[in-house]
Amino acid sequence: MKIIFQLFADSRVVTIEDQDTELQMELCELHSDILLSSKQNLTYGQLWNFVKPDTYPKLHNFVLKVTSMLGSTHICECTFSTMKMLKLKQRNRLSQEALKSYLCIMTTEMEADVVALINEHTAQFSH
Repeated sequence: MKIIFQLFADSRVVTIEDQDTELQMELCELHSDILLSSKQNLTYGQLWNFVKPDTYPKLHNFVLKVTSMLGSTHICECTFSTMKMLKLKQRNRLSQEALKSYLCIMTTEMEADVVALINEHTAQFSH
């Protein structure tokens, strides 16, 4: 894992021979790319914004995998923490459907426009 994160952090300073054999050829080409070598003052991970998927498809897929791994781990940890808060001893009888609904509500970043929802709802008067 350390080698993977070193490559992700800055591909210009890694030893090509230490990397996955699938990536070695593209890393050689990347190291000799004149346009990318002119971008010396880029910080952590910014170089990947300039690596084109059609020129370096294997490296592009590598970056997508690493970034999605980091994001999905964070989301998973947040969801488990939320579920732990929901499933206390007092609430241990929640159905799977109710738990799923609560998790969706608590982990979404969307905000409900309550005023608009109230205005859309028409009141039903009794006869």
